[in-house]
Amino acid sequence: MTASADPFAVTVRPATADDIEPIRAIAIASWRATYAGLIDADAVERFLAAAYAPERVFVRLERHDLLVAAFGEDEQLAAFAETEAKDDHLQLVGIYALPEARGRGLGSALLDAILKGSPHIPIAADVLVGNVLGEPFYVARGFEPGELLVEEIAGEPIQERRWWWRPAGLFDGDV
Repeated sequence: MTASADPFAVTVRPATADDIEPIRAIAIASWRATYAGLIDADAVERFLAAAYAPERVFVRLERHDLLVAAFGEDEQLAAFAETEAKDDHLQLVGIYALPEARGRGLGSALLDAILKGSPHIPIAADVLVGNVLGEPFYVARGFEPGELLVEEIAGEPIQERRWWWRPAGLFDGDV
């Protein structure tokens, strides 16, 4: 990446193996900040230790599409998004940003890149019910609430809502 003349410009690119440690740091900081009070802290730590161990992030890079986003003159990575192709839609596994970098357009830039890369494919994002950052983010970007899901994070049951973005002309029965 080259330095940008605009200190607020956001750069988005595919993740590489060199990004494993920054992705881990972003995930850990974001999970701890976002889910405090929503998911038991010990469950969050157990999940992070398993899901974002270096070897697991490497597997994510091999199996899914990961994008990273940076801003500022030094273009240090501050956010990432992960998607997984399903039979009938694209699953947005998550968009995570460093807490101190939120509100700078990183998540929007990542989502824009995903939408441009898959403009004719429905996209689903599962968001923890009560996530006061995630739910409004998806609503503001044209996602619609879908089914409720009961999942488990490190042994703790949680409830998520699946949010859907559908290309123009695609309806519920088409997915």
